[in-house]
Amino acid sequence: MITTWSIPDKVEDLYPQKALELEKNRRVLVDFFLKNKFELISPAMIEYADNVSFNGKSVDSDMFKLSDPLSGRLIGITPDLTIQTARIDNYLASSSNDIKSYCYCGPVLKADTSSFNQSREELQVGVEIYGNEKIEADISVVSTLIKSLKLLKIKNILLSFNDISIYTAFLKSLALSAHDSKQLRSYFAKKDLVSIKNLLGKNLNSSKISKIELFMDMFGDDKSLKKIQEFFVGNKVILDRLKNLKKIMSALPASVKIIIDLSDVDFYEYHSGFIFSAYSSKFTSPVAKGGRFENLTTNFGKKRPAVGFTFDLRSLLFVG
Repeated sequence: MITTWSIPDKVEDLYPQKALELEKNRRVLVDFFLKNKFELISPAMIEYADNVSFNGKSVDSDMFKLSDPLSGRLIGITPDLTIQTARIDNYLASSSNDIKSYCYCGPVLKADTSSFNQSREELQVGVEIYGNEKIEADISVVSTLIKSLKLLKIKNILLSFNDISIYTAFLKSLALSAHDSKQLRSYFAKKDLVSIKNLLGKNLNSSKISKIELFMDMFGDDKSLKKIQEFFVGNKVILDRLKNLKKIMSALPASVKIIIDLSDVDFYEYHSGFIFSAYSSKFTSPVAKGGRFENLTTNFGKKRPAVGFTFDLRSLLFVG
């Protein structure tokens, strides 16, 4: 007879009050998304592991894997519904520029978590737009996120904008592209120069360290853009990306605080271009993340412009 009951680390049961609150919030969000013309989908929770792992080492390390007794193949329990959504879109889209807008709310499991308090079991909410490469799609997705968080009564929202291509171009300029990893991105996001030095070791010299310090200091509101532009003077591609960030910032409500942070790069490898994180004063980790992910859509056959966001609805219940 079992006398002591326990569940695995970093998972939790929801008792009636919290379970009801979660369901009410889910309904509010889904109704809001449907009202705004997003089509509701319900992606599968399991996937053949090789269909997921090619999207990057950090996705692969987050995935629970087990043998499928029916096929004998290795299957994974998805850590991220964006991958399944991209596969669904590849089937539904009639062409590469066929605009599709999706929403979902489903369970995911993560084998690893970056935060001490983060649960391995999430109820992932997501909104994604495919087939629209224009900046209006980026603005629409961020606006939808802001409204979603306000519906959940999340206060003191801070948005952090970046473009992942700026980070990858910076690593390339220092001959460090081959060392890009989930761990390195996490250290950059934390502005942890000591850990970056320990990780890269002999690949760094004093000149590269100085440039990394300058890069990590590139953050602030739109007034900091001038300093960032001076850092990348002569690089037209990056300067154009910075102009796009400015356009998105200008199109959003003035009541929402927005910064640019070039070190905020702790994202899955499939992200490309514009990326963003949402923070709130009561949470120690980002409450939502999103951005462009054309790198992902290419893997399923059609190269499609794509942008979206996700957040864990369960985690928003545990802060009063």
